[in-house]
Amino acid sequence: MSSVQSIVFDLDGTLVDSSPDIAAALNKAFAPRGVRGLSAAEVLAMLGGGPRVLVAKALDAVGSPAEGAELDELVEVYSQHYRANPVDGTTCFADAARAIPALHARGVLLGICTNKRTDIAHQTLTGLGLAEYFGAVIGSDLASHTKPDAAHLIETLESLGADPARCVYVGDTEIDAATAEAAGVEYRHVAWGHMLERKTQSIEQFSDLEALIG
Repeated sequence: MSSVQSIVFDLDGTLVDSSPDIAAALNKAFAPRGVRGLSAAEVLAMLGGGPRVLVAKALDAVGSPAEGAELDELVEVYSQHYRANPVDGTTCFADAARAIPALHARGVLLGICTNKRTDIAHQTLTGLGLAEYFGAVIGSDLASHTKPDAAHLIETLESLGADPARCVYVGDTEIDAATAEAAGVEYRHVAWGHMLERKTQSIEQFSDLEALIG
């Protein structure tokens, strides 16, 4: 590929570890059901599919499944709790706090393509001091079709004004790898991400991405 012009990141599990705050919000939402609490480690393994998928997985894990309107209501209750405290325990993975400003300073266009809702993604980035470096943040509510559909990543690139042939997408799940493949975009998998059956190139830290820049 040509030298990289843009780098788009997944958010949860890739750039940031938001599992403590997400677990806290889920536990508050589920408290009236009298179920056990979820740990941050459990929640981290469930992330990637967006809030509805997350809440459904979490309910199954605590033995209190829901569907239809009941599930929709719990998703909204969870989202309200999460919006109230989105960055109390959230931290950056690896060297993100240093590498993101450095990549931006080198003129790389940076974006976020996440199945998280866009407003909470903005809150998270702002709380961690990273919001100013990203030219596009496209959550599940803004995409015409969400990951792993190629449209989600393509629409993020369109918002950035970036060429897919000169982009790298960075993620932590099979959903992210499949999204990049569908969009025809180069992919890098973070070393702390989920194990994949497919072969992918991985990064140990975000500064590894600087080697791709011409």
